[in-house]
Amino acid sequence: MPWLFLGAILLVLLLLLINWASKADATSVRRVARYFGAFLLVVLAVFLAMRGLFGPAGAVALGALALASRKAIPFLGGTSKSKAQQSQVDTPYLRVTLDHDSGTMEGVILAGRHAGQRLDELTREELGALYDELKVADPEGARLLDAYLARTFEGEWQEDAPRAEPADGPMTREEAFEVLGLKPGATVADIKAAHHRLMKKFHPDQGGSTYFAMRINEAKDLLLKS
Repeated sequence: MPWLFLGAILLVLLLLLINWASKADATSVRRVARYFGAFLLVVLAVFLAMRGLFGPAGAVALGALALASRKAIPFLGGTSKSKAQQSQVDTPYLRVTLDHDSGTMEGVILAGRHAGQRLDELTREELGALYDELKVADPEGARLLDAYLARTFEGEWQEDAPRAEPADGPMTREEAFEVLGLKPGATVADIKAAHHRLMKKFHPDQGGSTYFAMRINEAKDLLLKS
């Protein structure tokens, strides 16, 4: 009977969540879905523990922690992406990481009233306000955020937001290797292969970002010059 009551509560919560998700922005939906999934794993861990299955219960509880905190648990098989599979760009206000395999973008806010928060923790309205702030305080950060928003909200952001200007200043060789996910000493073939692989994911015609496509092309051109 207690489990039937708990199941009814979970069903009501799920229906309320679905109703809310139909009206919320994508960033908020992903964040709440992650926490709700972690909550369900906690419920499962408690159920297993009550059955005396403490080993599986502990593993499920760690899975809930990993899901809620977005941290990998190495001894459960979780691993972090290697640096060679990511490109990271830092500005005074933002740190944005581009995953070469999945094409996903993640960002951390380094300064301002949202310092310490991830971009996916902000609502659509908060991200728009941050973009307006960065256009004045951190133009390069605004370009990064513009790329993140265009990828996250797709056509919706492209329709209602002004586009950021191209990046200022020349790219260094170190930055070029970082953008392509390569190490110094990479061959011409390595550079061309990395460029081709990344452009298949991040070209604007494939739903990618104009900003990162420009950086990928710039990185390839710079490294092939010398």
